Amino acid sequence: MFENMDSMTRAHVVVAYENLLPHLTAYWQVAKERGEDGSVEQFIGMAAKRLDEVGNDEIQSRRWAWFLFAAMLGRLEKLSFKNPAIVQTGAKIWCALVSEIPRLKGLLPNNVVWKPEEKEWFNLSMDDDTLIQFAINNVIPPMFAKHESVQVFAKSRRLYYRPSDSRFGIIP
Repeated sequence: MFENMDSMTRAHVVVAYENLLPHLTAYWQVAKERGEDGSVEQFIGMAAKRLDEVGNDEIQSRRWAWFLFAAMLGRLEKLSFKNPAIVQTGAKIWCALVSEIPRLKGLLPNNVVWKPEEKEWFNLSMDDDTLIQFAINNVIPPMFAKHESVQVFAKSRRLYYRPSDSRFGIIP
């Protein structure tokens, strides 16, 4: 699915992923207060439902589609903790996604789908390689970023490679 995405969608999925943890945290808290499951799997179902509900509203349909893809990445990450064989697939997907991040320079400034605070994750004044380098080291979940294929990807582009050991938040 991610391999067949167009490059602009891949770039927006990275933005959605960066905003996923705050959304999942809020979703989890509301679900917990109601005595319900607030897992990423439940969020996927809710996002798919919202995507259906918005119909022809292009802004909302794009937003919910991108969040749906991001949530699927979150589920892949969650599954990877129990099944290390999945890590290679996740690393490959993330290499394809982060290679499109420079497109955000043209996509984000006037984008009406993302709220201003949702765009702040990316310093668009960075050159293309620095944006990709930032993503490799800070955006890709550590379990994928530390995979050999991401290291090879970074070295092939002569990028500084030192992925973070941790990140803020977890995928419920």
